Amino acid sequence: MTYVMRWCYARLTMKKTMMYLPEELHRYLAREAESRGTSMAEIAREAIAEYRTVHTEERAVSVSALVGCIEDDRPETDLALHVDDGLTEFFAPDGAWERENRP
Repeated sequence: MTYVMRWCYARLTMKKTMMYLPEELHRYLAREAESRGTSMAEIAREAIAEYRTVHTEERAVSVSALVGCIEDDRPETDLALHVDDGLTEFFAPDGAWERENRP
């Protein structure tokens, strides 16, 4: 891809943003860009993308978070038919969730 094509592509797909950085971070960014032979903007984009990935993964709750939260001490019942009741009890005020997670 030629320089002109890359420039046009970047202009069509990116938004210009202006940031103020503390002097120390700016110096670090400039040194890193020079040592890697790339722009400060490219390094900032990489850092923001990595930050987003890490923080998105932290917020994602998997199904495994629910495993073990319902105790079925009634072997003759089918828990799948009563899962809503079990979750309601577990997350009720002063339910097991609150008792296990009190400060």
